Amino acid sequence: MKKIKRLAAVLLAGIMALALLTACGGSDPGNPEFDAKVEGAYLDALNKAFGTAFQNDDAIRALAVSHVAENSGADSLTGEMLWKTEGDGKTMVRQVMLCWELKKDTGKGYVPLFYEAAKTEAIKANNTNVQVLLRTVNKEIANADKNGITLELTALGVGARTIGGKTYVAIGFELTNTTAQ
Repeated sequence: MKKIKRLAAVLLAGIMALALLTACGGSDPGNPEFDAKVEGAYLDALNKAFGTAFQNDDAIRALAVSHVAENSGADSLTGEMLWKTEGDGKTMVRQVMLCWELKKDTGKGYVPLFYEAAKTEAIKANNTNVQVLLRTVNKEIANADKNGITLELTALGVGARTIGGKTYVAIGFELTNTTAQ
């Protein structure tokens, strides 16, 4: 009888511990105010680079935030992990790139770029990432033009999300096929 009571007590304690962890381990609320500042800094840099005045596109922002959530904790990123795309590819495509920097220890490979609110006085967009996005858009438009397709940049967007005290960023664009219109 004592063994059954001990087993029941251990099981009950385990269940209570799991319940406690579940209650505390919900989604990371992040830092919405800091995320918005990071998004604003990157959107300003993108608009300056592209010569546009776009607002932060909601669909691109959502795609960017989901991409950040998928890859924020990665120790290294492959080239394929940097990008995420949605759209039908014929009339419209949205593409986001996780902002990255070279691995400091080797100088080869990529790691997710992040900001820390407590350590960042002024947010400055990473120019390398902005220029990569600009070159990608220009290359896509030029390649489509060679094939008789007219693509137009119709939106820019930025998504930032703070996870575990680190704010990660993804930047993106939307291209629309205007040939058929």
